Amino acid sequence: MRAAVLSAPGELTVREVDNARCPKGGALVQVEACAVCPSDIKMFRKGHRDLSYPRILGHEAVGRLVEVDAAGAPPVGSRVQIWPGLVCGACPSCRTGSDNMCSRQGIFGFNRDGGFAQYMAVPPESVQRGLNVVPAGVDADVAALTEPLACCVHAHEMCRTAEGDDVLIIGAGPMGLLHAMLSLSLGARPIVVEPMDSRRKLAEQIGADVLEPSETLADEVMDLTGRGADVAMLATPAADMSAVMRAMAPRGRACVFSGLPRGDDVRPIDMGQLHYRELTLVGAYGCTSRSNQQALEIISSEKVDAARLITMETSLEHLEDGFRHIEGREGLKCVITRF
Repeated sequence: MRAAVLSAPGELTVREVDNARCPKGGALVQVEACAVCPSDIKMFRKGHRDLSYPRILGHEAVGRLVEVDAAGAPPVGSRVQIWPGLVCGACPSCRTGSDNMCSRQGIFGFNRDGGFAQYMAVPPESVQRGLNVVPAGVDADVAALTEPLACCVHAHEMCRTAEGDDVLIIGAGPMGLLHAMLSLSLGARPIVVEPMDSRRKLAEQIGADVLEPSETLADEVMDLTGRGADVAMLATPAADMSAVMRAMAPRGRACVFSGLPRGDDVRPIDMGQLHYRELTLVGAYGCTSRSNQQALEIISSEKVDAARLITMETSLEHLEDGFRHIEGREGLKCVITRF
């Protein structure tokens, strides 16, 4: 089968490899779509702490089941979206629904071969939690954006976003725009801060209020809301945490959503704001299997129009073109649909 194999940072080749096989108790998927995540690009350029080599990248995958060796799995022929987590199911985190915190977690495309290939082997531990049937009428390329949306669903759950909340979103890349669309679906009001004019315009078309980055951010948010933001999503590593905290309403909840570069992950926090205004600061890492299922339901019900974020579709042979499309901010999401 054809696959994109990363042998070391900078060494990515699309070539013939041994066919993926259906594991005992698992399933085999013929991949129809796999979206590019910035973490794929990071692994290609620099490596990643969770990466092992050689590795077939890709963790935002959708395909058809062509072989199944597991009771309770969807039938052969089903189109499925694959939650990328591989978890034990028995540790305290798994038992309490926080399976993204599994103590023995693996991840497709990081330490298990992923979706930038014609076929993808799904092991037994992924069958019950990880295979989500895509409803008829939902295209594979759109369903491939389930996992990114699931990360947003998880973050909003951590922040208890509710109807009527004002949600401050720092950054209008694909994730920031998903946060904006998800906020609207929850009955909340998104306020997006973004330096790029084209992305501000898109956020405005989605229905968000938009602001440019400014030293007077807190004042501008106060002018818009009258009391500050109830929720803040830091969807870029460039977010100024102190400025965000000054823009929060009393008892506001701020989420460190975007990953931070190693060596640049220590940021100043205004402890006075945290204390006197009873703010909550939370992190959100990846998504749970439950938030993944919820995200697919949201996409299927068209509460979030994920398709508008797809700005490039290409073949596996041109995967690096997709990387450059995202790196150069030419577009938003690239999906590999031809294998």
